[in-house]
Amino acid sequence: MSITAPQIVSGGWGHGNGNGNGHGNGHGNGHGNGNHNSGDFKKIAVPNPAAPDFGAVFNWGLKLRNIDELFLIAGHGAHDSTGQIQHPNDAVGQTQYILDNFDEYLDDAGYERKDIVRIEFTLTSDVTDSEFNAILGLFADYFAPVNIKPAAGTLRFVDALAIPGMLVEYEIWCAK
Repeated sequence: MSITAPQIVSGGWGHGNGNGNGHGNGHGNGHGNGNHNSGDFKKIAVPNPAAPDFGAVFNWGLKLRNIDELFLIAGHGAHDSTGQIQHPNDAVGQTQYILDNFDEYLDDAGYERKDIVRIEFTLTSDVTDSEFNAILGLFADYFAPVNIKPAAGTLRFVDALAIPGMLVEYEIWCAK
């Protein structure tokens, strides 16, 4: 079962254009009161004592409070601006390339590593167990300075990704 984002039913995000009283038609069309949360954004880790401890990489559960903004980032692979794969057929090298460049992307969008609240891994079936363990080590290093680690979505293994030689792709959700 995949973990899905919490459905926000009322108030807090400043939905709409600031006109109206928060009513909508259930299809994303509505008006909110434009008010933002008055409290500070909070991430609260929720461990699962019945599951293995992957706390260096991700949390089994994550509560988010007082969200002003949610930033959904499409899957990132190890490609340059022309679409050329970097480190073809090297899952660990591709992951390192993505992580080495990701903070700049976050910064350009007004976010930081600590704002990541969810990560989804998609790997091709060519990724070996030893490569996967090395990838988890890279993510543990990447998230080491972050006090509250993000939650992780379902780990997906697929036959292939969009560009030949691409072995990994990571989707990220951020909130603040």
